[in-house]
Amino acid sequence: MTSEPRENAPRPAPSFLTSLVSGRLPLEMLLDFPEEDAAEERASDKVAAEVLGLLTERLDPEELDRTREIPAGLLEEVRARGFFSLRDEPALGGLGLSDFGTFRVLERAAGWSVTLGQLLAIQNVIGVGILLPALPPGSELEALVRRHVRDVTFSGFASSEPTGQNNSWPATTAVPTEDGSAYVLDGEKLFIGNAPLAGILAVAATIRDGEEPRSGVFFVETDTPGFSRTSRIEFMGSHGLPIGGVRLEGVRVPAAHVLTGGPDNVRLPARVMAIALLSAFFSNAAPALGVARQCLDGMRAFVGRRAIDGRGLIEYDAVQRRLAATRAEIFAMDAMVRWSFLGADPMGRMFEHLVGKNITTRAAWEIADRTVAVLGGEGFETAESKSRRGAVPFPAERLLRDARALRVSGNVDFMIDIQAGRLLLSRFRPDGPALPPLEEPAELPDAGLSAANADHLRAAAHDIRRLAHTCAGLVRRHPDPAELFAREETLILLSQVSSELLTICAALARARRAPAGQDLADAYCTAARVRLLGLWARLTADREPDYGRISRGPAEDEPRAQAAAPTPTVAEH
Repeated sequence: MTSEPRENAPRPAPSFLTSLVSGRLPLEMLLDFPEEDAAEERASDKVAAEVLGLLTERLDPEELDRTREIPAGLLEEVRARGFFSLRDEPALGGLGLSDFGTFRVLERAAGWSVTLGQLLAIQNVIGVGILLPALPPGSELEALVRRHVRDVTFSGFASSEPTGQNNSWPATTAVPTEDGSAYVLDGEKLFIGNAPLAGILAVAATIRDGEEPRSGVFFVETDTPGFSRTSRIEFMGSHGLPIGGVRLEGVRVPAAHVLTGGPDNVRLPARVMAIALLSAFFSNAAPALGVARQCLDGMRAFVGRRAIDGRGLIEYDAVQRRLAATRAEIFAMDAMVRWSFLGADPMGRMFEHLVGKNITTRAAWEIADRTVAVLGGEGFETAESKSRRGAVPFPAERLLRDARALRVSGNVDFMIDIQAGRLLLSRFRPDGPALPPLEEPAELPDAGLSAANADHLRAAAHDIRRLAHTCAGLVRRHPDPAELFAREETLILLSQVSSELLTICAALARARRAPAGQDLADAYCTAARVRLLGLWARLTADREPDYGRISRGPAEDEPRAQAAAPTPTVAEH
């Protein structure tokens, strides 16, 4: 989304969630798949080339991985050239790129260095500037945020805490002062992007000013008394990314610098939640595609120079299938991203943004893992080791670590599945409207698909109807939402079925316009339909093991672990 409405904005289109709830194919996706505006494409290509040129000149990704230190002066140059303001309006000093254009720049940057791609994403799509459209126009808060955007102040969003990020209410509290002019914040935040650099943070806290708690976002300038940075946090991947913790002890925030849902709404405004989903999708899907494309390039180069028994690797069936699967997955990921960003207000695609984070990051992880397997010993070997012995130093091992981090960033994948399952089921009512008959023949549009892809489309139409009937049946049998939502594995499976169907439809829709799209869509959908068979089998299973009992303790025949030896004391040493 943008800070202000753009002229000639594309018309809104329904979310894929509309199709899942109605049980009907998403005809808008299939017949009117959006394309990027040519002028916006040229603008983002130009910026992407400039960003990539700067990074390739100034940054060695392997050196960054070893030292965990971004080269001196690089961030200042990135700021000076406007790359921390990709989507901000020109009136605020930004480059004014479209959302999809910004995505493509972030993807290209991550294709060179995942760390720098993520850093650009934090500042561009997680920092306080992305919340501008949710702020009251002409307010003191809007003026504060616009000033920091204009000054390109490092910023971020502080939500995760030592107790985790999936509690109903943040442990960080905000208590109003007696005169109501301010709030006093106390709490601790962890895993916060840009925390070591930030001049302002949007802090999620629980307001305690009555019987009912309320949610609030507090815009905290980091030079405020009581604000401190705790530690810089390091991960197994994304080395050098400025992530850290902060502590708030009696931090006073003016009431005018707070965003809440209002006196009759204990939760944040829906627009803020939609922006949060967009941010998580933006900041993880772009690096995921960057990793996936790097892996494809690395695999192609490897199989092109290696042979077994005098026969090139690319001639072997097993290798061909793995390269084809990777190309097909990247095509489908790209199609899903295009559907989510182009042709509609991104705020209308909340479901796509929610499940899209998992779709792209899981695919990137699978591709990175597959790359390690194809490269064998060279896949597990570090790039530094390969350089020492004169081998091509493709960083498969580093990309595997970086890809795994994306499945955790912005919330772990199974928790996102649970949230998506809840969102889907919340659209059904026990007395909801009639659904199309489950065995109704699919009325397929003339979508210009190959025979194989038309068959995939018929299968998707049936599974969309089946999913709608499944959800409606669950809601009828479990009318109490608390009881239904406690069935977390069911929620996870519903989300994963939905994700497969979304990506199948996006790939088929994109196939009509993209060169070689028919073959790529066929390869993707063939594999996806196999995965769906397994998901449906788990979702409709008559019985399952007692996982709760199993999880609580060892079985009687399970070997008992030896008691850990006590840690020696200083005297014993």
